[in-house]
Amino acid sequence: MTVSKEQWNEPEAVVLLQRACALVAGFESTGAQIPNRLQYHARLVATHDAQDMAAYRVALNGYVEAARAAYRKTKGRRDKT
Repeated sequence: MTVSKEQWNEPEAVVLLQRACALVAGFESTGAQIPNRLQYHARLVATHDAQDMAAYRVALNGYVEAARAAYRKTKGRRDKT
């Protein structure tokens, strides 16, 4: 069984990146700091270079989830003070 690779769609990739960056910026505006930020960026670049839409979406979702987790951690520290 052969799995066909989803065709790369640059305009969609740009929109997805813009949305993810807006979400991450929102979380970071609260003081949240993403650990291993450079690793997330490297993964995004690698999936973009490979023109793999599925992997690109996974990388973007991981980036947003890392920001969300950092926000929760920051929010938890503020709630305790």
